[in-house]
Amino acid sequence: MPKYSVLVTVYNSEKFLAECLGSILGQTYGDFEVVVVDDGSTDSSGKICDEFAARDSRIKVVHKMNEGVNIARKTAFENSVGEYIFTVDGDDIVDADMIETVDGILKKDNYDLVMFDLLIFDNETGEITVKKAAEQSRLYDRKNKKELYLILLNRCINSLCTKCCRREIYGKAFDYKNYLAMCHGEDWFQSAVQVCEMEKGYYLQRPMYRYRNIGTSLSHSYDLDSFRLNSASIFDVKDMIAGDGYFDSEVGAMWKAYARKVVNTLLLAISDSDMSLKEKIGTVKSVTDTDIYGIAVSDDADYGSSKMTVLKFRLLKHGMYKLLFTLMKRRNS
Repeated sequence: MPKYSVLVTVYNSEKFLAECLGSILGQTYGDFEVVVVDDGSTDSSGKICDEFAARDSRIKVVHKMNEGVNIARKTAFENSVGEYIFTVDGDDIVDADMIETVDGILKKDNYDLVMFDLLIFDNETGEITVKKAAEQSRLYDRKNKKELYLILLNRCINSLCTKCCRREIYGKAFDYKNYLAMCHGEDWFQSAVQVCEMEKGYYLQRPMYRYRNIGTSLSHSYDLDSFRLNSASIFDVKDMIAGDGYFDSEVGAMWKAYARKVVNTLLLAISDSDMSLKEKIGTVKSVTDTDIYGIAVSDDADYGSSKMTVLKFRLLKHGMYKLLFTLMKRRNS
């Protein structure tokens, strides 16, 4: 039985899939399996998966109807056997020594979770950004776990793809069945579950996962249903942190700031859409009675916000919608 399972979710990734799978199969460490789920692709992705599986016995392929990344990951997990789980998206690339490096860390201590950094490269411009979670590599346990929650709420470890997680913990996120259909914020929520459940983790300050930024427009993917699911998950994460004993005033301030970011994502999607101004205002008004809206427009959510973001939410709070969208349009032009 392999020690590690690499779960790869694929949807219409034919342009980059061979490079992705090649980077996984080229690992310097050999004791792993690859479970690839073709989530109803309509291009040649499924065929590419099968061709790789025919050449390498470490690959297992599951073809299924399109149901979204969370259910695809659940399917991959259910078809895996590894003690530890890596997550990879079919557009991306991993370093050749990723598994070997993590294995070396796990040999030193029995960690539940190993985290590392993300390198983002723009597929059009080639621009590279390294997203560091913390200033140095370190162990996290009950003594300093609060710091890890603060990093999580600052969205520095939100990607599920920058983690290797013990199997028993990885599967717990799927117990929250209401969020299986979530297509925005799903990585952050699953990461929150992993941080909550872990007793001991390790962060390595090194980017070993290379995320390909393809530049999908928010207006085409983020809608009110996405917003409602994302919003509900925020409150469940609050309960998780409180249940773990770390929800104090500092963590609470960061949590409110994160809630504002969720509402801001909706505003950006609305602003970027083809809706008329009247329709945009109507969409915003439809969420003004939600709990997360009340938190987002409060002064308490100003923590970490730029001056422009503070101004946007003051306009939102006072119902100055026309001025808000005029401002956002000018900022984006």
